[in-house]
Amino acid sequence: MILPLPEKFDSNELFIIFSTVLTWTLMFKLPRRLSAVTITIIWTFNVFLALLADITLSVKPYELYFTIDHKKHELFDVLLHFVTYPTLSYFVVNAYQINRPKGLKHLSYIIFWAGVAAAIEWISVKFHVFTYTGWKLYLSFFTYMVVFAANIWLSNLIEKKNYYR
Repeated sequence: MILPLPEKFDSNELFIIFSTVLTWTLMFKLPRRLSAVTITIIWTFNVFLALLADITLSVKPYELYFTIDHKKHELFDVLLHFVTYPTLSYFVVNAYQINRPKGLKHLSYIIFWAGVAAAIEWISVKFHVFTYTGWKLYLSFFTYMVVFAANIWLSNLIEKKNYYR
């Protein structure tokens, strides 16, 4: 099954292309603190989370939001889920490995990145990447807190156990 192209190429597709190029450029320019195995597992975990959210929250009976131009999936949905979305968690985990904050600094770190993610999501809503039909941005903020905490925990587990060596 080949996914359809967008019905109309507009601001949401341009936003996804711009975001993808920008984040991937940063990924290759900034110093990497994670092993390839950790990156692969974190990336896969976040693809799973994005798909799980869409499978549960954007379909009946909830239908709290939809992505891109309509409720059907298209090529740019795949790009968003598999290529663009996981980059933010990569940055969160990679930057965390630099100084590994503890206690309140750890909580502040997660709150900061959840705020960054919510701000990026707010911008993406303005570009019609997401259309809320019941979802609220503050729910995303709390969701990102949990997601980033889980990513940090998972990366610490992988890096600590050295499964890849």
